[in-house]
Amino acid sequence: MKENNKPEVLAPAGGTESIYAAVRCGADGIYVGGKSFSARANAVNFSYDELKAAAEYCHIHGVKLYRAMNVAVLDSEAEEFYDEVKRSAEAGIDGLIVQDPGGLLIARAAVPDMPLHGSTQMTFHTPLGAEFAKKLGICRIVPARELTLDEIRKICETGMETEVFVHGAQCMCLSGQCYMSAVIGSRSANRGQCAQACRLPFSAVGKPAEEYALSLKDMSLVRHVDELCDIGCASFKIEGRMKRPEYVAAAVTALRNAVDGTGDTDADMKRLEAVFSRSGFTDGYLMNRRGADMFGYRRKEDVVSADGVLSELAALYAKEKKTSAADFVFTARRNEPSVLEFSFDNGNAVGKIEGRIPEEAKNRSLSEEDVTKQLSKLGDTRFYLNSVECHIDGGVMLPASELNRMRREAVSMGDEAILRKNTHAYHISENELEKINAPKRFGRIDFRAAVSDISVLRTLEGSVSMFVVPIKLCEELEERYIDKAIVRLPDFVSDEGRLLSQLKMLREKGFVHFMCGNLTHMGVLSQLEGIKLHGGTGMNITNSYSVKQCENMGFADITASFELKEAQINGLKSNIPVGVFAYGRLPLMVVRNCPVRAVTGCGKCTGCLTDRTGRSFPVKCDNREYSVIYNSDILDISDKLEGFSGADFAYLDMQGLSADEALGVTKRFFTGGKPHGTFTRGLYYRGIY
Repeated sequence: MKENNKPEVLAPAGGTESIYAAVRCGADGIYVGGKSFSARANAVNFSYDELKAAAEYCHIHGVKLYRAMNVAVLDSEAEEFYDEVKRSAEAGIDGLIVQDPGGLLIARAAVPDMPLHGSTQMTFHTPLGAEFAKKLGICRIVPARELTLDEIRKICETGMETEVFVHGAQCMCLSGQCYMSAVIGSRSANRGQCAQACRLPFSAVGKPAEEYALSLKDMSLVRHVDELCDIGCASFKIEGRMKRPEYVAAAVTALRNAVDGTGDTDADMKRLEAVFSRSGFTDGYLMNRRGADMFGYRRKEDVVSADGVLSELAALYAKEKKTSAADFVFTARRNEPSVLEFSFDNGNAVGKIEGRIPEEAKNRSLSEEDVTKQLSKLGDTRFYLNSVECHIDGGVMLPASELNRMRREAVSMGDEAILRKNTHAYHISENELEKINAPKRFGRIDFRAAVSDISVLRTLEGSVSMFVVPIKLCEELEERYIDKAIVRLPDFVSDEGRLLSQLKMLREKGFVHFMCGNLTHMGVLSQLEGIKLHGGTGMNITNSYSVKQCENMGFADITASFELKEAQINGLKSNIPVGVFAYGRLPLMVVRNCPVRAVTGCGKCTGCLTDRTGRSFPVKCDNREYSVIYNSDILDISDKLEGFSGADFAYLDMQGLSADEALGVTKRFFTGGKPHGTFTRGLYYRGIY
């Protein structure tokens, strides 16, 4: 490990006791959630007063405190989000972790100099994505957890500060692109309400019994910290705001020891596995070893194993650690006030306390041993006595109670000085949040069709205004279709250089329209000139400020998140056209480790997963680079479209349909006919939590 590149050890905290565990076990930074806008809404989380107290405690100990406000924001919450950013600054936090594109705009308006970190929910996973984050005013990103060591290295080489998850639970899905919990049970992962549907039984070969095809083992990269340090990672992040303080203590201790090159890694890992694991740990993504070995679930033996280590772990943070040197100079001169000069943290906090005038000694004089004895009583503070220098006239005395008072006051003054030094003074806006104003848009709704077959495209030529086509289909398109084609990028970019070359070739052929499904796409597409950007549902546009952000980025139009209700889509304020996902199977997960391939291999692929109720969820592979898991039922609002008065176009996903089936769907939308067979209205009428 390069000694000059020790990264931050970043700990989670769902409550105050976890703050103590993290700080006392050696964390350099802690991230927490507030009572609102937390992606871990079911953690205890922090009120304003608790957040302020946590910031003070952390800063006195030289530890950073970040607040996660990493959820998709609704228009009805924008003003509250704005106020919470300001209150967070007043509380003294060191940065905000944000997911929502519009949240960036709101946060910047509230506190212009607040450091903004791009959450892993923003789906950054390539160097150009990291570069684009800088343009958005983001100073640090948390890249996707699915990346290899080499992929992380390339992101670090951009100079973007990179915060990498190194221990804890792994979502099956690319963060920010999971809608399974929302679609199945209205509990949105993008709103901090994930019900962890992926931890339930799923099978790749039929009705599940004890098969957990979507449950990954927890990640642990503790044994790889030297490699991660050497490639330039700025922060090592531990997942676990929902977990108990003993888990925080175990994880921070193991990571601290690994970074510092101390301790017993084997013993630390055994203790970590005992306190929480799912059939052990995995480093599969980092080492590019995806497959069946990465999957696991919480077994009975995993649960009971914690009993033997909890008391041991609690002892790790029961008391303050003596981490800061205290140096004193005490002076007691006859007929003059006594003086205690102090220097803490190697001179980071200095000052002096004036005491009483010494009295004439009646029995014995005040000695250096007496002074040292009282000044050494630093109790449950972080200070240890380093040195005492005394200048005492003979024949004088001072009560021990006065020495104790001076010591306590010196510690208090030292803490206050260090707190001031470590707490940023922000420029907080005194204005109210500026509202988004946009003209009403009227006109006939257009239709766009996503197709994967050239015959479907030709059949629908006169029925839809534009086609969304994958890159591989673009090569088959006749020239007359190019102006109507929106090029769809892969949901996960595994080879950015290759993708950029493909896009440049398409641009040279005359393709102008490109779909941006996440902010990594934005980084790639920013390298092309003279194009028109179309925002996909993966952008998670849930409020008018996010629409405004897209306008600022140059989007020609956007498709609203399908997690919104009908009325919320209608309420979006926009100067660019807004679309609604009107037909097709909703994508529930984008996964890099295909759950079907892990069980059957590609040669015997079943193409679907089955849940415990017998429902079948199609799984489609993209050249073995990643897979998409789709909903069991088709979303169809053909007879409800007129209710979406705020929509300018309807997005019809025709992938997998025959030409005749696709034509039938479009005709039904033109006439407002009712859907056929089994279908769903999605979340448009029941909404999300």
